[in-house]
Amino acid sequence: MINLPDFLPAVKSGLYIVATPIGNRADITLRALDILQKVDLIYCEDTRTSRPLLETYTIKTPLKALHDYNEKGLIPEIITRLQQGEKLALISDAGMPLISDPGYKLVKALQDNDLPITVIPGPSAGITALVLSGWPTDRFMFAGFVDPKKLVEFKEIDATLLFYESPHRLIKTLEAMQSVFVNRQIAVIRELTKVYEEVVRGPIPQVLQTFQDRDKVLGEIVIVLSPPSSQDQSLSEQDIEIALREALTTHSLKDACTLVAGALGVARKDIYKRALQLK
Repeated sequence: MINLPDFLPAVKSGLYIVATPIGNRADITLRALDILQKVDLIYCEDTRTSRPLLETYTIKTPLKALHDYNEKGLIPEIITRLQQGEKLALISDAGMPLISDPGYKLVKALQDNDLPITVIPGPSAGITALVLSGWPTDRFMFAGFVDPKKLVEFKEIDATLLFYESPHRLIKTLEAMQSVFVNRQIAVIRELTKVYEEVVRGPIPQVLQTFQDRDKVLGEIVIVLSPPSSQDQSLSEQDIEIALREALTTHSLKDACTLVAGALGVARKDIYKRALQLK
């Protein structure tokens, strides 16, 4: 076992939701290490992903997979274990469990059964990216993984927006964003806390071009979108034309008009008329 300070609280029966590093394995708290080595069992998304972290700190606690496909089926087992006085931990592949990861159904079930649960705070990719982005942090919304076709739902939200995205979908998502979020700035943040950590900031078309010019995009990604400003509320003919031209590169005339009209809050018939002129 790891020798840790004696001021750490006793590990009692209950479920411990433990945040783990999002990249750099050194980013783990003393309390997290203490709990992970003292619980009876650790539930994790993928044992192959979690085992190397535990081996780094010579933690030999048994692991058991808990993911989207088996979470519901494991709930009765976990309830029984806790009722028998066991100490259990829940971790995700990286960061804070439940944030775009499994665990919500389990936590709700344990709360309904008045079983003890606590959270061991630590790294979160969304919060880390928000702070690193340079955009306002006083009001923000985490939107998780979002369908590019539904981005218009977030257009009027007066806050900095956080999105998770995968490398193979990044270009498609940025293309959709430049049509929906006119005059907005973004930061695309990759590989947080790792050797190749990168922040690409600026107007959406500029950031999109940066990634289009690359042969390959790798790593876990967080997109941070600046909040709307007063400039966004007054659209010029040029703004509409730019949005239309961008939408028409990837959509039919009909779909492009619908997308731009919804994104900019302009009557579809006016957008359609302008699109015909462009055609």
